[in-house]
Amino acid sequence: MAALLTCWVNLASGASLGYATPALPSLQHPSSRLHITENQGSWVAGLVMLGALGGGVLAGPCISLGRRRALWLTATPLTFAWLLIALAPNVWFLYIAHFILGTCLGIIADASQLYVSETASAQWRGALGCIPVLMFNGGILTCYTAGAWLDWEKLALFGVGLTLPALLFPIVLPESPSYLVAQGHIDEAIGALHWLRGATYDITAEYQELLYCEKGPGVLKKLQGLGDHEILHPLLLTGAIRALSRFCGLRAILCYTQTILLSSHSSLDVEVATIITGAVQLIATLIACVLLDRLGRRKLLIASQAVMGLSLVGLACYHYYHEDLRSTRGTLVDWLPVVAIMVYIVANSIGLGPVSGIIIGELVPQRHRSIASSITGAVSWLSAFIVTKTFLDLRSILNLHGALWLYGSVCLIGVPFVYFSLPETRGISQYGIDVLFKANRDHSNDITETKIGQSKPLMVLKAQTMKTSICNECSTQGSEISSSDNISV
Repeated sequence: MAALLTCWVNLASGASLGYATPALPSLQHPSSRLHITENQGSWVAGLVMLGALGGGVLAGPCISLGRRRALWLTATPLTFAWLLIALAPNVWFLYIAHFILGTCLGIIADASQLYVSETASAQWRGALGCIPVLMFNGGILTCYTAGAWLDWEKLALFGVGLTLPALLFPIVLPESPSYLVAQGHIDEAIGALHWLRGATYDITAEYQELLYCEKGPGVLKKLQGLGDHEILHPLLLTGAIRALSRFCGLRAILCYTQTILLSSHSSLDVEVATIITGAVQLIATLIACVLLDRLGRRKLLIASQAVMGLSLVGLACYHYYHEDLRSTRGTLVDWLPVVAIMVYIVANSIGLGPVSGIIIGELVPQRHRSIASSITGAVSWLSAFIVTKTFLDLRSILNLHGALWLYGSVCLIGVPFVYFSLPETRGISQYGIDVLFKANRDHSNDITETKIGQSKPLMVLKAQTMKTSICNECSTQGSEISSSDNISV
């Protein structure tokens, strides 16, 4: 309940991501009160990503005020931005409004993911960690569906209605226990844990683990500490995977779904196809909620990037040979573009999409998350802006098939990167993950020797050998970590 109500603002923010797809054709229609060109439309779509870049930088300071509070505060400017779009007298108001929407998006994306990751128990962190992405995708689908009947002005007013509940829901919810412990609000942290786990649940072990994980230096020393291996390694991994999730081309394909389908001469109505796209994305994210805690992060990441890459390569080949396929109009071949896009979106929503959001709450130590959110958020949204703004330029330079081949290549490059670099964190507590990266540094020589003659990747061997070192580390912390409950490794 905490995850769903807190992430309601993600629904409204997801609608801002989906707004451009149905709104741009309406804004370019001759009868529109406000008429924009194709280039202006690309700026409208791109400025959301550019605003999210600023929001990603601001996410760290906002999150340091409290995860729940950050989400609560962004609901007000989000409502204002929707109103500004609905009342816009010229295109500059659209630019300003979409930049504000993007700024809120950048803050919401990290704050919601951290709130859910820090309030969920280790065994449910994967499933509940999908809820922010699920709500984002639900907002996109809602906007796609409403956009089939509403013009751009009424659709913006619809966005206002979506956002208003986000001003009320956080009132009844507790702050993240991790944040409360870090601020020294011990009684409130205990109350929050009881609220989240139930009054009869024994929170002793989890609370003492939070006390250990939250012991850290001040802000200046945190910045200096980013160079330490156990901090730098997860920070670089998180930034790289978040960048991969952008350069795979998802934002460009979602924003220009109608353009791609029109270029494909698909027999399916483009508005219907857009709604189907949003529905498929939502359903696939629901599936990810189940699979993340059963199959793990690595397997889903590897499989999703491979399928995404092959789907885009297939779609690119269709466009490259579409002149030779003219004789097949009206046959099943005509559905290939739609099927390729759907498979691509399903693969992203099951693996790369949710995992790229979850990992910052898993890999990065709690005491460094606010700073890491600013750094990786800036990388993520800068990448998204570049992809969204340059799609039309790539299409004119490389043709549509060339741009799709480029995005597909990025997806396929991500497969070996994840295979050899990312450890599995399914079911491991935050304390265990911290020890994992410390032990990776301390035992790298021993693991390298173990690797000789083995067929498994280095990070899998590391994760397997960490069980013993985590248990040993826990045994040395007997005064701080309760032995009455099991700590998941």
